[in-house]
Amino acid sequence: MNAPTSPAPLGSSAVTALLAEIGAGAAARELADESPFEQVAAVARAGLGALSLPVSEGGHGASIPELLAFVVDLAEADPVVAHVLRTHYSQVLGFLRIADPDVRRRWLDEVRAGKVFGNAISETGAVTAGSHEFATRLDEIDGRWVLNGVKYYSTGTMYSDWIAVAARVEGDRLATVLVPADRDGVTVGDDWNGMGQRRTGTGTTSFSDVVVGSDEVLVVRDRVAPRPAGDVPFLQLYLHAVIAGILRSVVGDAAALVRGRSRTFDHAPAPRAVDDPILQETVGRLVSTAWMAESAVSSAAAAVEAAESAVRAGEPTEEVGRAASIAICAVKVHLDRVATDAATTLFDVGGASASGRARNLDRHWRNIRTITLHNPASYKAAALGRLAISGEPLPVNGYF
Repeated sequence: MNAPTSPAPLGSSAVTALLAEIGAGAAARELADESPFEQVAAVARAGLGALSLPVSEGGHGASIPELLAFVVDLAEADPVVAHVLRTHYSQVLGFLRIADPDVRRRWLDEVRAGKVFGNAISETGAVTAGSHEFATRLDEIDGRWVLNGVKYYSTGTMYSDWIAVAARVEGDRLATVLVPADRDGVTVGDDWNGMGQRRTGTGTTSFSDVVVGSDEVLVVRDRVAPRPAGDVPFLQLYLHAVIAGILRSVVGDAAALVRGRSRTFDHAPAPRAVDDPILQETVGRLVSTAWMAESAVSSAAAAVEAAESAVRAGEPTEEVGRAASIAICAVKVHLDRVATDAATTLFDVGGASASGRARNLDRHWRNIRTITLHNPASYKAAALGRLAISGEPLPVNGYF
């Protein structure tokens, strides 16, 4: 990957031009089932993978609300590209929590060099989703670390330079290791066949006797030890920043549909579609949904920022972590439903031609619905209800 430039300020003409270029071909790529390798690389070359690094360390110094606002912009251009970078941006936040200056510098150097980080965390099979019961193992053999296992839902990894892997180590502990994607024994598969977000590379990653350097073992902790307070909320909220970006596209496509209609129905309330008050109201409701989605993401992002800031400052995190978890749960419970409804309502402003395959307008519903399936909103709603009724704490796992 080419060396990145210094990150341009968010909202600058350079970033705007890059987003426009990415967005120009997004619908066609999705229709052709084409992976956006060049688009992901372009984001990295522009230095935008380092947005959350402090200015003094070669970044933009973006807060979590600012970072997720950029994710909304990127998702409007191409939600696949935005989704691919989810683990990357989360991993960079993790690097910023590292206390050891040498270790921190080593990994931030990789970020500054434009390297992209992917993940190999989740596993399939009988293991309960969200638990830390991993079959993947990191063993010390003849004085060196060796990694073996199979992971799925490895979103973004086929675009990445480094892979963050969760593995069991002896003594009921859990390790996070970082290995190069091209290391011997690493196989990155492209077998994700979902109906939406089709080219995110959310497939199988296998590790067969992969040698791991001791400096690549990032964390070893007790399996049940809690994760940093802002970590999981950020990962969950990121998905809804992607949905908020898709909703912008829904609004844009709905307005374009109305403007582009040359005829309407004989019994319509106006002779021209653009003057039809029913269509105007429908588009207005879509505008409202998209605005509410962005506002909800922004508000919850402030709660996640408070939790993240407390972790870095070494302050108590129980209260701010709880607030962040509640916020992201509330966003999901509401947004999952209204976002899918909005992607369906888009078709109400067009005639039968709106369903034409070449228009590819169904991608918005497919993409949103696929993202919402990451974890069930019904369980989140029930958890919020138990908290409100009896004070029962939210679950502590990778979804809260």
